[in-house]
This record gives sequence, C-alpha cells and structure tokens, in this order.
Amino acid sequence: MEVIDLTHADGSDETEEPIVDEYLDASGKKRVFRLAVYAAGTFLEAVELRDGEPTGLRFILPVKPDELPPWGSMRDKIRERLSQRDLVRDEKGKLQDLRRVIRAQLSDEDRTDSGTPVLLIDDMKVTWEELGEYLMTYSGWGLRLEIRDCGDE
Repeated sequence: MEVIDLTHADGSDETEEPIVDEYLDASGKKRVFRLAVYAAGTFLEAVELRDGEPTGLRFILPVKPDELPPWGSMRDKIRERLSQRDLVRDEKGKLQDLRRVIRAQLSDEDRTDSGTPVLLIDDMKVTWEELGEYLMTYSGWGLRLEIRDCGDE
C-alpha cells in the first residue's frame, strides 16, 4: 500500500484531493478505494473503485468538529471488512457460503433487468434471483435480514 502524506504544502491537514489506497482482500485480490472528505468536512468517505464498473463497497465515518478526519479508523474499517469472505462461486458458478453470514451493500447504480438493485457481496455482484436460489438450500431455516449503516454490514 502506498503511504501518502496528508499535510499540504501550506501546513494544513485537511485533504482537498481524494486519496487512493490499495488493500488486499481475504482472497489476495487487490481492491482500490478512494478516500475523501465531503459535506464541508463533516464526513470521511471511502468508495471502492472498480475498473469499468459502478462503484463497489462504500464506507462513511463522521468527522468530529475541530478534529482531523479519522483516516486511520477508516483504513482499519476497510481492512476488517475485506479480511473475511462470506460467499464464493463454485466451478459451476453457484453461490456457496463460507460462514452462514452474508454481508452486502445494495447498489442502485447497477440494476438488474427487472429494476431491482444488485447486491455487492465481497467482490461479487449478486442478483436477488441468485441469492434466492442459494437460500433454497436452507429452506425451513430461520433468516435474519438487517438494514445497517453504509459500511457497517
């Protein structure tokens, strides 16, 4: 990962330009995120950049008044999320769970033909139809669906 000096030439610590960081996920795949402060410095956002595709995972942390953005906390949050995988595709393309937990983010930038949002699970785009087919293996079991803040899935 590239180390970037967050101090501007004028000595200020507030970043005007986004920072691009690279992280390895649990499978060893390189994932690229753009970190930037927005909304007049009240939030720090990290957005996964995906070549030729809509954005990937997104994380947001508040910036406390009169404090520096929590760059280290954001990087820790990204690393923690990327350190585990929930689903993989087998050699036939079918979804297989690894932990009986599925953490996902809804992507409205990339909709299915039926207009439903795509789920971003690990480094994969998964449709609701694919998820439903996968869940059929657990027919009769309980299911918990919980809506969480962005990046807290």
